[in-house]
Amino acid sequence: MQLFVPDLAIEIASKTDRFESLLAKAYRYRECGTKEVYVFSIATRQVFVCSQHPVTAMGESEEFRPEQIPGFSIRISDLLAMI
Repeated sequence: MQLFVPDLAIEIASKTDRFESLLAKAYRYRECGTKEVYVFSIATRQVFVCSQHPVTAMGESEEFRPEQIPGFSIRISDLLAMI
């Protein structure tokens, strides 16, 4: 059986999700070979980025610019407004 691993994964925390569980899931994605994982927190209006770099948190005034989608960018506040 061949395993498919995405290059990019996005998780959006719902009201019933435990944030720690989503971060653990993000680390599992990374361990399996996913290059970038983004965890969106609507409650805090932040995006947590797990990649080859140390985990970072971005605020809503910053740009969502995944390396896996060259040329794509959108302000996080605009993206959160769509969720």
